[in-house]
Amino acid sequence: MAIETLTDLVGFPDGWLVGVSCSLEWGYQCWVITPERQVHTDGEFYESSFVALSAGRFLVEHSLEVE
Repeated sequence: MAIETLTDLVGFPDGWLVGVSCSLEWGYQCWVITPERQVHTDGEFYESSFVALSAGRFLVEHSLEVE
């Protein structure tokens, strides 16, 4: 069983959140929580929390542009 730890949580305008979790087995993963409280991930694992957080920011910024 993989143990995951939340490493970062960043808030964005209009209630968006980006979280980064770390699994010792797989690496870092980004999570986006929408203002409607839906949770999304891109399904990728990254070598650092910085890169995972950047991926999450990209997902939020792209979603805000679409609105």
